[in-house]
Amino acid sequence: MGTEIMKALYKLFLVFFICGNVFAQPATSWSSSGPINFPINTSGQINGIGRATQIKFDPLSVNRMYVTSASGGLWRSNDTGATWQNVGTDYFPKMGCASICIDHTNNNNLYLGSGDPNYYNTDYGVWKSTNGGTTWALSNTGMGNRLVVELIMSPVNNQNILAATENGIYKTTNAGASWSVVKTGGDFKAMVLKPNSADTVYAVTSSQFWRSVDFGTTWQQITNGVFVPSSNGQGMRLAVSKANASVVYISMIANEGLTLRSTNFGTSFTTVYNNSTQSLVGYDAVTPGQGDYNFGMTADQNNANVVYIAAHCVWKSTNGGIAWTKLTDWYNKCHTDMHGIQQHPQYTNMLFDVNDGGVFLSRNGGINWEQRSNGLEATEIYHAAQSKLQRNIVSIGTQDNGELFLNSTTWFTNRGGDWGSKMLFSYNSANTVYYYENGNRRPVSGSETSYRFTIYSKQQY
Repeated sequence: MGTEIMKALYKLFLVFFICGNVFAQPATSWSSSGPINFPINTSGQINGIGRATQIKFDPLSVNRMYVTSASGGLWRSNDTGATWQNVGTDYFPKMGCASICIDHTNNNNLYLGSGDPNYYNTDYGVWKSTNGGTTWALSNTGMGNRLVVELIMSPVNNQNILAATENGIYKTTNAGASWSVVKTGGDFKAMVLKPNSADTVYAVTSSQFWRSVDFGTTWQQITNGVFVPSSNGQGMRLAVSKANASVVYISMIANEGLTLRSTNFGTSFTTVYNNSTQSLVGYDAVTPGQGDYNFGMTADQNNANVVYIAAHCVWKSTNGGIAWTKLTDWYNKCHTDMHGIQQHPQYTNMLFDVNDGGVFLSRNGGINWEQRSNGLEATEIYHAAQSKLQRNIVSIGTQDNGELFLNSTTWFTNRGGDWGSKMLFSYNSANTVYYYENGNRRPVSGSETSYRFTIYSKQQY
């Protein structure tokens, strides 16, 4: 009996010894398999790499810019978007990023607003870095967990910053050490500083326009001329221009892109576009879109009469928002589901669009576009499968960038849209993949309907 007990204890000791050594080993190193560079397009529509939510330009370095991504953290480019590198956010508990603010006195000081502004999901509030993004610390005392859709620093005092959130506006006067609510309530969608001003700020919710003349300490709702349909504005956006600081634009999802204009610094507005038969926010001029998920606008910094709206397509007005011309289709030139459009403050011929596909650039006023997303590893992956016979063949289904496949070291786009189908590679063919939802199988680089197979119920197995 004693011998049996000793044997059992010895076996138990071996189990603990082995497990202890196994779990004591350092974590396995991971490296990215991509997509890192922009995938090669073999689909029939414009392709992309990952969802970008906002773009900002470094005030002290003309070629440097930042992009926030919905699930992939913060990214920086030092060559006006030709290449991108992650900025220290890989170890965040959650990597959804909505907004970025760069200190105009010291560009090592960065403020990062967290959350998903497109699906309007809250997160940790504000993160702060004092070393250019190498390390970060939470800066949300007095604010808590918030979706921060915009951050604006005072142009005359870098201690003062405003944060527009999904539930009010907050202000810090000590560089983020603490925050106080200055506008209670309101699902804020956008906030801009009046050009050439240190004090006047505009902000909009889904259906309201607010103005502050003391850099956010107090706020006044402006209703004069702010026409909002009974269906609610369904999401508003703002645009201002350095060419004429008195001009303010509001556009909204309601009535397919209802647009208002002020010529007196936001004191009152006039409706300049209200034509629900020509949609500025739909898949095309007649087909409605996805509401507030994808919507942005900007005004040209050299001509206040030139305005852009980006939703599913890019639209342009050259007469102050009265008439509009569609410059892209949802399936070509520039990736659809657009979240923001901004002109470079120094290189004003460069117009950037951030969308579900990443970053795109136009150099001729929105007519032609090129992808500017190499290195932007922000792909949102639903499902993945690896070839059973050749490990460097992989198929992934992504959020709004379709099905991508890896062949050796290169990524390709097979098809666009949301690709949520579960996948499984054949045991008999290195590159044949099965799709659960539509009952098809095909080579990863072939036609979706190459083969057909029957999905049997559990009882038939």
